[in-house]
Amino acid sequence: MVEKFKILAVDDNPINLKLLSSALINSDYEIYTASSGQQALELANSVLPDLILLDVMMPDMDGYEVCKKLQENKNTQYIPVIFLSARNEAVDKAKGLALGAVDYLTKPFNPLEINARVRTHLTSRRAVIRLMRENQKLQNELEKIKAEGTNSEKEKKTIDYLRKIDGYIFHVKEEQYELFSMAKNDRQPITRTAIPVSHSPKMLVLLHYNGFNKDYQTLIVKQLVQKFLEGYLLSIGDVGEINATVLTQLFLTLLEKFSPDFYQVPFTFGLSVLNFEKQKIYFLGLHQREPLVIFKNGKSTPLSGKKIDVNSELRNFITAIETDMEHDTWIAWYQNDSKPVEIERLRTVLMDALEKSEFNLQQFVLLLDQQIKPAEQDVCFSVIEIKP
Repeated sequence: MVEKFKILAVDDNPINLKLLSSALINSDYEIYTASSGQQALELANSVLPDLILLDVMMPDMDGYEVCKKLQENKNTQYIPVIFLSARNEAVDKAKGLALGAVDYLTKPFNPLEINARVRTHLTSRRAVIRLMRENQKLQNELEKIKAEGTNSEKEKKTIDYLRKIDGYIFHVKEEQYELFSMAKNDRQPITRTAIPVSHSPKMLVLLHYNGFNKDYQTLIVKQLVQKFLEGYLLSIGDVGEINATVLTQLFLTLLEKFSPDFYQVPFTFGLSVLNFEKQKIYFLGLHQREPLVIFKNGKSTPLSGKKIDVNSELRNFITAIETDMEHDTWIAWYQNDSKPVEIERLRTVLMDALEKSEFNLQQFVLLLDQQIKPAEQDVCFSVIEIKP
């Protein structure tokens, strides 16, 4: 069954609420109404609507204050808001948009215009909404596991579900690059892996997730991080907008939203971004070592470049680099144990496989796979070939 879009209409005038509900009669919509700012905040937090139509002029708490409080709540901060107002002043529109509203409609509103605007915003966000709902389902499952212990029938069903959706071998092939990523262990779950959360001919984004515990709570948090990243990158849309500033903000958002203290799941993570439109490589990692760049002449060196300033209390534990892309090279990551592998060990394993494979990525991966044996903890390696 296809889930309906959830819309929350907020207005202190009951007549306006009826008009809005009538204007939005559609088999794809599920309409909720609130007659005050406080009621709107409570409904938004419980229902998690896909879109909010918010009246500006209300007693006790106006629409601007409601919008501000929505953004202060981690559960509602990404819900798009369309302001409704009887005033058509440019300064009012500017204030609403500055607070994060996606649109501004003037009363008395035209039902056709309301429908058109709502449909446009929901359609453009359809994929993001789907990812956010999957994210919410995973969060709910995590809470159930915490509450019900380790041997419940519900947990077994959750584990079966996670096994179906989780991946640990990835192969992406584009005209300008090819990626192969693999995680190894004799037992599930795999909680140390590298995942291509976004890939196209113009850009590749690789999430490096290093969970210290081999349990399903750690795996669920990995899925949450992955789904959040997919939705975030999808909402940006234009690859040209991806730069060091955007990635730094994304990295800080991940640090805030997925704090190990909050989820009680210890892990580290990193982001590797290859932007072929800008010909740039970015790497940001928390307790993660930079990858190794391998040249076709057999030489290799850790990825280096301009240091990206990350304004965080954890800055001393963060590696953040921006550098120009070099073609006809390989970039390799290798994680083992709960600590980063020394560069020399990484270099030895990779170069030995490199000498035998004659620069063929598929053969290289097979040889590398033979050398890296399953250990008590997960072993993960990834290789990207940047083509000439």
